[in-house]
Amino acid sequence: MYLISFKQAEFAYTFIDYMATKDIILRTELDKDGNSQLFFDDSCDDKLTIVKQELEQYIQNPYDKRYLDATWQKSNNHSFKLPAKKLNAGILNLAPVGVITLIITIVCIALYGLLFIFGPTQILTYLGYPLPGQQAQLWRYITPIFIHFSLLHIVFNIMWWWYLGGMIEHLKGRFKLIEITVISGLLSNYAQASISGPDFGGLSGVVYALMGYVWLYGETRPSSGLRFERAMIIIIIVWLLAGFTGILGPIANTAHLVGLIVGLLLAVKDIWFIKKQ
Repeated sequence: MYLISFKQAEFAYTFIDYMATKDIILRTELDKDGNSQLFFDDSCDDKLTIVKQELEQYIQNPYDKRYLDATWQKSNNHSFKLPAKKLNAGILNLAPVGVITLIITIVCIALYGLLFIFGPTQILTYLGYPLPGQQAQLWRYITPIFIHFSLLHIVFNIMWWWYLGGMIEHLKGRFKLIEITVISGLLSNYAQASISGPDFGGLSGVVYALMGYVWLYGETRPSSGLRFERAMIIIIIVWLLAGFTGILGPIANTAHLVGLIVGLLLAVKDIWFIKKQ
């Protein structure tokens, strides 16, 4: 029996976890618009009555402590069981993703193709970080995130962007992904330009922000469905530190560090906001 739809999967899984503590099993499916639908398949009328009553209370105050407590108790049962057709656990997830994830992927690939036609100098002339006298060209403060200078660079960034960006857009919505992308892109670009000058590019600062956000938010709210393994965040930090030693060559270490910090701070902001509700 269909019960309700949630735009954010986090709310569906939180209620599933809560009802599981009452030995009532619900399931979720995605509709054609990506909303999480809740279903109750038991034929017991008494249980259905309980579900409806609890659902009414949940809708009134989804941030009540009892629901948050339930997510911790049952996180291993439901936290990361997202429908495979929308989001697989593997990094190379080629399932359909949201429009923002797709658009930025296409822009990065298109610009990488144009780089071979016109050369990096021409691309930086129009899209690189602003030089003195170009400060009024506001697009330049963000466009370096779309520019990549090597195949390895763009493959690494797009792979993680598709996985993590797609995850955030699916579970937290497109505006959350835009927020993280714009803030981390602007700040990581500014920091990198301050250290190395305007000749840089890449989505890496944003990718590190996504890593930090997904890891911390997922650790704190496992029912959200966001997941980035602890082992991976350790590897990323080691890689970041190695970059500052110079053994990995000329890479945008400052953008990576600032991006990671921004992602963590945005996660802290969202977690604090939820707790204040």
